[in-house]
Amino acid sequence: MNEHYGAILLAGGRSSRMGRDKAFLEISGKTMLERLLLSLYPIVAETVVIRAPGQKMPRLPQELQEWIRVGQDSVEGRGPLQGIVDALPLLSSAIDKVFLITCDLPSLSTNWLQTLSDIMTDEYDLVCTEENNIANPLLALYRRPVLEPASKLLAEGIRRPISLWEGWRVARLSAPLETPWICRDVNTPEEFQEAQTYLSKNEK
Repeated sequence: MNEHYGAILLAGGRSSRMGRDKAFLEISGKTMLERLLLSLYPIVAETVVIRAPGQKMPRLPQELQEWIRVGQDSVEGRGPLQGIVDALPLLSSAIDKVFLITCDLPSLSTNWLQTLSDIMTDEYDLVCTEENNIANPLLALYRRPVLEPASKLLAEGIRRPISLWEGWRVARLSAPLETPWICRDVNTPEEFQEAQTYLSKNEK
């Protein structure tokens, strides 16, 4: 665990295509929220979970409950940038590198997060994942100052998280060929079923 690393886990998405709250989806007896927190736990000192107003949280083991801080979007329906705005004040000032992830990554592992960290040398301000040459700003490691303009962007009517990148040095990292699913999110029941079937067989 690194005392300078933290995480923001965005759990307040509308899940319109999934038809149910992704945080509650279960694989091998653990909810998606618990799986993601367990992947973060060994390598970050603090994690903030951001939910939508009124959104319930899955039951978590006591150890994880005591470790996380839970916040919520102060303005509903403004997307990930609002979650960042509301999460940053909940991270202590000692946190200067922040993983930003969403609650729909069933295959994400501690090893992959550590890989992002290893690539974050002094020459980069953020490390993001990409798939098929499409960068994912919501599975990335940021230096804290990169995230801080989120409130300014929202005030200007800008909601795309990738807009935070302007002027910063970016490293992009694709999933290994042998594990292409490790960075893949799930947005539909069919995608979740595919992930659930695969992981249930391979995590025993």
